[in-house]
Amino acid sequence: MSTSTRPQVPGGTPEDERREVAREYVQQLRVFYVHASVFVVGIVLIFVVNLVINVAAGVTGEWWAWWSVWPLLGWGLGVAIHGLVVRLARPKISASTWEQRQINKILSEDDAG
Repeated sequence: MSTSTRPQVPGGTPEDERREVAREYVQQLRVFYVHASVFVVGIVLIFVVNLVINVAAGVTGEWWAWWSVWPLLGWGLGVAIHGLVVRLARPKISASTWEQRQINKILSEDDAG
């Protein structure tokens, strides 16, 4: 049983393994970008709802009425941790599709350095 965390490509060459690791990293990066985008849209909507409620209640000048800061802090922390995890998982290795261009970029960075 292997203790390596790298995926093994059956009958593959080291280049195939590098490409697979880079492909998996690009997928993780894409999921992070989706998470960050949903965060931005969600926080804007939450802030707008909070603003409308505060204006209707006439409490826009009261600090306690701005409850939208709590989702911003909590969810923002989650996005930050997700980004850190993806960044730390970046392979040491460094097209026609966005994913293929990202894979090629990572592989070319590894060859240059």
